Amino acid sequence: MNLQYKDEEDKCYGITGMAISLIIWDSEDVIASVSLDAEPGELVNFVPEYYFNGNPRLSPKAAWSHILQHYQASMGMTLGNVMCRKYVLRHEDLDPADKAELVKCFEEEGRDSCSLEPDEVGRMFDKSYAYLHRVFNHAGVHSIAHDFAGVLRRQRELSRAEIVEHLRALSML
Repeated sequence: MNLQYKDEEDKCYGITGMAISLIIWDSEDVIASVSLDAEPGELVNFVPEYYFNGNPRLSPKAAWSHILQHYQASMGMTLGNVMCRKYVLRHEDLDPADKAELVKCFEEEGRDSCSLEPDEVGRMFDKSYAYLHRVFNHAGVHSIAHDFAGVLRRQRELSRAEIVEHLRALSML
């Protein structure tokens, strides 16, 4: 699956999908800003606390939980990116082959970062996918996403406060 952005509009909707996924999962506290002009791997800036710094005072279980939480957020942001670009921008469905390729990538990342088995990743993926599929197929979310993408395109960079402000309508759906 080619996740590269086709153009600036595609990139804008990818960022929009990531921001929406963080907001709907009440994870906006981990985001510092988003930037349309950043390189693809740096579009979302996180607060310093987001990054695991190997605190030796944390128990192994607490450290693993922290890593798992970020893995799940990463999965949600990736799915939000893809679904917003496909469903909202292009009015297309996610191809089953692309979905299978996403699962493979998440299985590899889950194994490497959290020591998760494929069936554990599969359950997480299915739950996230089902929820985000409903979210990004909602007409109200389409309207909010188009508005947010327009603001991002004009301003080029948005802080967490601006992201939350522009996406607050999601809580009313």
